[in-house]
Amino acid sequence: MASSSNPPLPSDIIFKILTQTSLRTVDTCKAVNKEWRDLIYESSFMPQFCARSKNISGYFVQSLVKHRLDDVSEVFAEFVSMDGCSGNNTTTPFRLPIDDEQVKPRRNYDFRMKIVASSMQGLLCCVRTLRYNDRYYICKPSTKQWFKLPNPKTRYSTVKVALIVLRSIPLHFKIIRLSSPSILYHHSGKKLGLHCYCSEVFDSERWEWRQGKDLLFPRELYFDWFPPVVNANGLIYFKLNQRDNQDHKVMALNYNGEEIFPRFSLPKPPFDEYQGYYPFNQLVEYKGKLGFTHLSPKGMKLWIFENRNYHWELKTEVDTEAVKAVTSFPIPKGFFNEHIALLLDSYEAIFYDLQDKSINKVKLNKCHDVQEIFPFRSDLEPVDLRMPTANTISTTKSLYRPSYTCFTLLLFILLFGILWFSHG
Repeated sequence: MASSSNPPLPSDIIFKILTQTSLRTVDTCKAVNKEWRDLIYESSFMPQFCARSKNISGYFVQSLVKHRLDDVSEVFAEFVSMDGCSGNNTTTPFRLPIDDEQVKPRRNYDFRMKIVASSMQGLLCCVRTLRYNDRYYICKPSTKQWFKLPNPKTRYSTVKVALIVLRSIPLHFKIIRLSSPSILYHHSGKKLGLHCYCSEVFDSERWEWRQGKDLLFPRELYFDWFPPVVNANGLIYFKLNQRDNQDHKVMALNYNGEEIFPRFSLPKPPFDEYQGYYPFNQLVEYKGKLGFTHLSPKGMKLWIFENRNYHWELKTEVDTEAVKAVTSFPIPKGFFNEHIALLLDSYEAIFYDLQDKSINKVKLNKCHDVQEIFPFRSDLEPVDLRMPTANTISTTKSLYRPSYTCFTLLLFILLFGILWFSHG
């Protein structure tokens, strides 16, 4: 007797089940099949998922404000999201790490706390700069947890930082830091050229920074300063600008900080339409893939990079006339999901539904003229930020490792003391 296969579940039943799972399960279900992935990226999924499973989904926006009187810059960060996706007053992740040394910034290059990288698994990498020293923290703002990390071994100025969560239970994450010697604020035994970037990777299982391969750049190529790093297709993408021409590039690194294929160009614009450049362009993550968005005569365009064929495909062109009717100058910044675009003006974050043309505006309290934006999702479950086997010490103690110079000096003092007392 032939066995009959069970009929597939209706899409509405699958949708309801997925909205009641955990954040980790949702990410796993994206890889089951195309139908499940499309359901998760629907516009109505994330608000229902956040409401039923008590998760948070949105963006941290950040701006730098310089005070005219004391010539000190201050960083402001706040969380923005659609209605129903940001929790309530007690769970909204506004709190960043509190440093153990409450020292008031005295110079223009001192910052109390600054977000440098985010993940879609609830973690942020933050840095406090004081007297040329960068102090790194890993934190989960939704549960008000943070832990101080060891300082990188190479003391060049930080250019880009990426945070990757490889496993949630038990937690395993990596931080990729790219630094430049153009502003050398600490002595280092290694000398880099002006067009060479140092790569370092922090592994939470080893609880230490390890230096990777240096990245060589031609003289005319440099990192786009403010746009965030994009994590898509299992790779980390960086946007590179080109001086004196418009052939901007994209660089892809694996989770060990290594380039895996040659740098590639952005999609070519029609010269008569854009005068040879893309206004207000940015790399984004779209349905797990690398995307590129920019302003167009009709509104904004979205391109998708296909890794298999190594080329860009035009996905959609969005009409933003409805947005322009309610705000002065909207700038595209990314996609909250498949059909909801994120745009920013000086005082508001705008979530624009491409299907029904509805608009969800969020007023910015302190972050006016946003410079950086960090995609963020999180649950409300506490997590052990340290690996049980990691070689760590208390956060109230300094995490600098003694150098060989210190040991040599101590040995010299000890020998000198022995000789002194022996002759005495």
